[in-house]
Amino acid sequence: MLVSKTWYYSIDRWPVLWSRIDTNSMPERIRPAMVLRQWGVENGDASSIASKSAEGDFMDVTRSLHDRNISTLARRAGPALRRLSLSFSPHITDAGIYSVIHYGCVNIRYLALLANTHISSDTLVALIGYISRTLENFVLSTAKTDDAVVKKALSCAPNLVHLDLSYCRLVTDDAFPRPEYMSDVDRQALPQLRVLVLNGCMRVGDVSVGRIGRAFGTSLQTLDISYTIATTRCLCFLAVAANIKQGQSRAIRGPLSLQTLYMNNIAFEPGPRHIRSEVDVGIHFNVATWSIDQFYQYAPQLTSLTIAGKNYMVTDEFIAQIARNCHQLTFIDVRDSVRVGHPSLFALSEHCAGLEYANFDGCVSCLDTGVLALVRGCLRLKGLNLSELGITNTSLVAIGNNLHYLETLVLDMCQLISTDGIKAVVEGPSGMGCMFTLTELSFMRCRRVHNEVVEWCKQRLKPNAIVRSGFSLADMDVS
Repeated sequence: MLVSKTWYYSIDRWPVLWSRIDTNSMPERIRPAMVLRQWGVENGDASSIASKSAEGDFMDVTRSLHDRNISTLARRAGPALRRLSLSFSPHITDAGIYSVIHYGCVNIRYLALLANTHISSDTLVALIGYISRTLENFVLSTAKTDDAVVKKALSCAPNLVHLDLSYCRLVTDDAFPRPEYMSDVDRQALPQLRVLVLNGCMRVGDVSVGRIGRAFGTSLQTLDISYTIATTRCLCFLAVAANIKQGQSRAIRGPLSLQTLYMNNIAFEPGPRHIRSEVDVGIHFNVATWSIDQFYQYAPQLTSLTIAGKNYMVTDEFIAQIARNCHQLTFIDVRDSVRVGHPSLFALSEHCAGLEYANFDGCVSCLDTGVLALVRGCLRLKGLNLSELGITNTSLVAIGNNLHYLETLVLDMCQLISTDGIKAVVEGPSGMGCMFTLTELSFMRCRRVHNEVVEWCKQRLKPNAIVRSGFSLADMDVS
């Protein structure tokens, strides 16, 4: 094994090497903290680490990390280090990161640097270049992260499968490759990216999504473009990317592999009437007549869709198009979509029988008629959020009758339900209901539901079940 001389001569009297440095695994009461697991040791609690700290074998876990701490840890870890997660380390600077390079931590597979304003882009580029051969998961949210860092990760880390750039506000469309202008060698060197999170990247738009589709469309399974400047037009760009033929561009080699798509709080403004991809493939889309069907036929594996946010453009027709094309859908979140009503629930019940999780929180147009159809058509539902809906006990009786796999039910601020409805969910007409499956039941701010029903639920649900009632949380613990 090739190791650094500086590291090798500094480990005198240290018989054990660290394989994990993680500040995100400790209880809340001692965060920010360090979890230092010995090489080959997978389990350890805060008390054992604290006790060993007193003996001098471990550092004080209650302190925030500084550069000197990172240097000590890197020296103790060396090439054994596989995971470096600094989820809250605002005091670490370039010097601390360079110590990781200095002591030969060349085998890092998981790297997370969050909530930091002192690490420069040049330092991150140097670190990525040093560990690029083994880097698989890269989670980054620092104030100075820019396009150069992203380009380095995508061009030099062939094993990269997970890239999280949440709230990296300096990242723009230029960070992502344009495969049509790359050589065959460079295209083949692109990683088989599976997860890409761009949540909160306020300079990332539709152009980025098009490039991502062309570069990683055949491998990318999860894409999060929530709170970006992208619009629903990006779906059109993805359809263009999937439409590119082998003879026109070798950037993509088949339909999209996309399984999970997050589009929280993005604009539904279509932009210009006629739009065109960056790649001239002779494909035009007329936004006025463009249907979402043209996207979903190129994403046949899509199982999870989140388009939550107070957006008046999410309509019943929009959801119906999704339901007709995504028969494998297991998760949908359209909370706060005020124009989504019972026609959407009818469509989902008819076309998406395998639906397992649905969130209609704030979809005030949904009433009993739609909920009845949903629970009778989607019998595999495990999680259901109906907060703020104008439903009555009729819906709750149907839930208790039909949803025998239900684990989570949220009914907050449903003003028309009563205590009898809650009992109908738990027991059902036959005395069974959802009592054997429910692990979380919430009916906060429901004025017709009395808090006494919490004790009634406590006697019937699982011992570890959670019930939220009134304005407080009651954790049920049956002794």
